[in-house]
Amino acid sequence: MIADWYRRYRMLIGIYTIAVIVGAREYLVSRGQEPIDFLNEKWGEMTDVVSAINPGDPDTDFLEAVQALQQGDEETFLAHLEEALASDVKHNDLLLQSYAQHLLNTGTNHEQVNAALNRWRENHPFSVDTVWLPLATGPRGATDLSDLNRAFSEVPWVIDARIESYADGGAQRWRATITFRPGQPVDIRDAVAAASVLALPPGQRHLYEVTCVNLTDCSAERR
Repeated sequence: MIADWYRRYRMLIGIYTIAVIVGAREYLVSRGQEPIDFLNEKWGEMTDVVSAINPGDPDTDFLEAVQALQQGDEETFLAHLEEALASDVKHNDLLLQSYAQHLLNTGTNHEQVNAALNRWRENHPFSVDTVWLPLATGPRGATDLSDLNRAFSEVPWVIDARIESYADGGAQRWRATITFRPGQPVDIRDAVAAASVLALPPGQRHLYEVTCVNLTDCSAERR
């Protein structure tokens, strides 16, 4: 009888579980609080339950991907994400955002990053989620920070870019956490160009426009 009950209701249970997680996360974000920590023990317990009653579903693949990441298994994490994406999933905001961020983190070519970012933004144009872009160098003072903020403000699809430092293996690194403007096509090279403004002498930054042909090859031309 239990098996019959599972077969009848497993899809509804899976959908309900995902809806509760995503809904709670969006509620906390909208109130300016910290989002739910997906990399915790309770997430793993919930994933095991959903995997048992709703296997093979894109949302289940996403839960299993996050569980793999929790365990440090990036290969399985990516495999689950790509399996979910192969079903042309569109409704899962977090899945699409996570895949785009993973490609950005691993230095994938800009065409793939752009495709992932635009797939996410086209299906969830009003998502409040962000992606972060690593900076080769951080601001060394108020002038650098002001110039970075100005450069990002000129990118059409960026509504805000928060420049922040973070610890990575004991080293201090910098990143730009980007909030997206709804309805604008994304080209990640625009953000890379904005971040590259610090390579120019401070007194000349406003005189030049930086453009990038990929994620590493950038040049500056006089405005």
